[in-house]
Amino acid sequence: MEQVTLATLLPEAKLNAVETALQIAFNTTQVDTVRLLTGGLSSALVYKIVVGGKPYVLRLVMEINQLTDPARQFVCMNTAAAAGVAPLVHYASVADAVTITDFIEATPLSTHFAAAEDRLLIVVKTIKTLHATPLFPKLVNFLDGVDLFIERFKTLALLPENVTTEHLAYYAEIQKAYPRHDPDLVSSHNDLNPNNMLFDGTKLWLIDWEAAFQNDRYVDLAIAARPFVTNEAQETFYLQAYFGDALDEYKRARFFLMQQVCHMYYAMIMLNFAATTKPANVAVDANMATLRLRDFHGLIGAGKVSLEGYEGKLAYGKVLLNEALYFMKTPPFAAAIAQMA
Repeated sequence: MEQVTLATLLPEAKLNAVETALQIAFNTTQVDTVRLLTGGLSSALVYKIVVGGKPYVLRLVMEINQLTDPARQFVCMNTAAAAGVAPLVHYASVADAVTITDFIEATPLSTHFAAAEDRLLIVVKTIKTLHATPLFPKLVNFLDGVDLFIERFKTLALLPENVTTEHLAYYAEIQKAYPRHDPDLVSSHNDLNPNNMLFDGTKLWLIDWEAAFQNDRYVDLAIAARPFVTNEAQETFYLQAYFGDALDEYKRARFFLMQQVCHMYYAMIMLNFAATTKPANVAVDANMATLRLRDFHGLIGAGKVSLEGYEGKLAYGKVLLNEALYFMKTPPFAAAIAQMA
């Protein structure tokens, strides 16, 4: 069996840059082992490498554009690492779009903290530390960015217009009411899904800074809550842990509305991915009957649904759209909109 090496596994165009990174970081170009890490939707290539018996993460940015700009994401990553919420950075080259960081051997929070409140506290502590760091670079107004994703979705015409009319009509109320130009911005990760929050048994680490920029604090709060907040009591505990005595009905309303914005955000990402990866000979399934989001996440966790292919992305996009619609049709939605006045 052929031995897997840097030369056999890495893109040839990146090999010299990686060898330079290894030489500068570790005074060697040799690795003990190298393995491609899969998962996630980023175009970056991520590897676990072992050098001198210690594991590290090697990340190669492969497609450079405004959204994946290594100059911005490396500033965010280094700022977060200095604050102790991102793994230690051993090497980062904007010119070569290469980073080497510590590898985190992750373990589920639930194995260490039986109580939901204890899990929520460590998540909130980490988010508050991140939000207190020197302000990340600008990229885009978040709600404006979601609006652009929606317009692209309409242009790609993946689904018949009539099946998303209700979703977009309700969402238009958020577009009009939410204070999208609030100057109170923080350093924001913007993709705090469970794959990007790694607990090592003692500390929670945040990884993958591709989407990071200065943003509305409610984005991180809304996204990070999804896997951990399962009922109203937990939501109150979570928000009080973040805001303390400053928590009021207005902040609750902002959080609730941003949860629906983030459902729409991820829905548009998934559906736009699906539209660009749909096989030409496959008819689009426009049936909008779906599971609830938590049940669908259960299928993903059990390995019964994959998001790597077209069908998985389409299904997840529809689930996210319906999750937003479910909450936008409830009485708290109208109350939250009224709070924005």
